[in-house]
Amino acid sequence: MKRLLLILLPLILLLSACSESSRSAIGRWLRESGGPAAVEGAQVALTAAVEAAQTNVPIARTAGAAAAATGGPIARTLVAEGVPVAGTLGAEIFVTGGPIAGTAAAAGLEALRTRAAQEPGYRCPDVTYTTDTDLNGVVDISGAQLDAAIAATVPGSPLIGLGQSFVNAGLAQNVNAYYIAAHAAWDSAWGTNAVAARKNNLFGYGVTPGCPFDCAVPFASQQESIDFVTALVKTDYLTPGGRFYTTPTLAGMEPIYSGNSQWAEGIAAIMNLLRQNTPCP
Repeated sequence: MKRLLLILLPLILLLSACSESSRSAIGRWLRESGGPAAVEGAQVALTAAVEAAQTNVPIARTAGAAAAATGGPIARTLVAEGVPVAGTLGAEIFVTGGPIAGTAAAAGLEALRTRAAQEPGYRCPDVTYTTDTDLNGVVDISGAQLDAAIAATVPGSPLIGLGQSFVNAGLAQNVNAYYIAAHAAWDSAWGTNAVAARKNNLFGYGVTPGCPFDCAVPFASQQESIDFVTALVKTDYLTPGGRFYTTPTLAGMEPIYSGNSQWAEGIAAIMNLLRQNTPCP
């Protein structure tokens, strides 16, 4: 009972901050998805949706706003702009209110033991990422914290558990781990697309518009894809003199690495969501 109250309290505070229509929609969604049994898995996603709707990131115009305003299935919307999730594991979890409550999201909630909670006077560092942020440099985050942030952003994502791999790659190459994780999330649909699932390729490396699967480079493991692509990006895109270096930023990478005009903005938005959902370092 005590644990349930601890889970429900943030939701009650969240609902109190929303409009009457939003409170009604969110409450209805919870009841229809399994009531208290689904609260543990749903609370994180609802919090993220409402927080996103109250910020300036692109998701506020699509995913978070739609979820918070309508109470509709969050799986259709709670991802960065342009990343498909319909039909995936995440969609099934949110539509059914399934066992996520006892697995990934629960683990993510347990991991969110923040310094702010332990020290009420402490404020988390205010960090905002843009398409012009220098991607070089190590950020103060652990693998467990990054896993918690991923679980809080998209519960059930297959990327949960790779937090330490993202952090290790960032340390090895002196690259921002939030960028590495966000790049993987964007290009793999949070780890759910066929290239990620069948080729362990989280970054769409080798993919072209006319060859979206066969041309994707296969990797022995997702860890290998993280290490390989991070090293390649560091050498070719983020280091002066690199083959494709212009500026060490998402904006500098986009024209050559992706060619998708939404790529840089989408990854920056995911970086901010992960940062907002990270326990204070």
